[in-house]
Amino acid sequence: MEVKKCKMYDDSSIASDEAKIHIKKLLQHLNKKDWQDTLLFMLPQLSFNELNAVTNSNGRICSDVIKGPITILNSIVKDIKERVPFNAIFPSERLNLPTSGENSDCDPNITIHVDEFLYNDNDIEELLNAGKLQQYYCKNCGSKNIKSLIYISHSLSQDALHYIFNHLLPILKDKTILDIGSRLGAVLYGAYMYTDAKKIIGVEMNKDFCELQSKIVHKYNMQDRIDILHKRIEDAPDTIKSADVIVLNNVFEFYLSEVEQIQVWQFLRTTMTKGTIVVTKPYIEETLKHLNTVIKINEWLRRIKEPQGSPAPNLFCMPLADEQGKYSDIASYEVL
Repeated sequence: MEVKKCKMYDDSSIASDEAKIHIKKLLQHLNKKDWQDTLLFMLPQLSFNELNAVTNSNGRICSDVIKGPITILNSIVKDIKERVPFNAIFPSERLNLPTSGENSDCDPNITIHVDEFLYNDNDIEELLNAGKLQQYYCKNCGSKNIKSLIYISHSLSQDALHYIFNHLLPILKDKTILDIGSRLGAVLYGAYMYTDAKKIIGVEMNKDFCELQSKIVHKYNMQDRIDILHKRIEDAPDTIKSADVIVLNNVFEFYLSEVEQIQVWQFLRTTMTKGTIVVTKPYIEETLKHLNTVIKINEWLRRIKEPQGSPAPNLFCMPLADEQGKYSDIASYEVL
């Protein structure tokens, strides 16, 4: 039997060009599963800048690792599922169900919390088929008078994150991204994987969620660009002023009273700096419609027209998901 010897290296560093060649050769000889396992091992060991060592001359990661971000995010999802209840709500979290507005129908008896970052449409369909989730409830017990249950998510889906960072927003090199109410950390991980922003900050008032985010960030070696602040956003005015992009995913409606919501929005109105890009879900017009904030949106924010056609090239050259109105409730604005 022929024995092939492997070339051994000493502890001295090798040139980046040589490293790229060896990494590409390694990936080419792996099947899909082994490739994903290898990638999951490699990425937590590398900083974002070191990851560029496997990019081609155009600054894009070679075709063998195009699916890298999705693989990593799916691994993060798996880790989080093992650390949180099924509904992704910690016992320490205080929910304040809306009494007005579009979500005022969220009766706790007919509302199911299913986090979109953890469970995509296919996951939910599998859970329904397996009888682990219900889709309807009976309005009159024993009759055929049924109605759909209300499904609520407190996170952005992976598809939505990809849409925001690869289509809706401009290139964010050397910029600072702030996620207000970061909870599971979905926006933080998505921003890390899909952008080369200099700093990504999550502000979260729940200690348990901050600890969860910190564990994930350190496990996947993202601490070089991600910072987590355990505080209310009203206590972080300097952080707001330092941000180039602020993400607000229906952040206050389920956690603050209407009086508190009004106060926070007024605080943001006076604290955000001119030129900051604000991404909201739903539209801020819809959010403030039922709150007496006395804020004149057209004097505060300018709606940014959604980019048409193909987005600017991104590091991971990921194809955009077919939109078809899927993200019609996500908008971006510029602070005037």
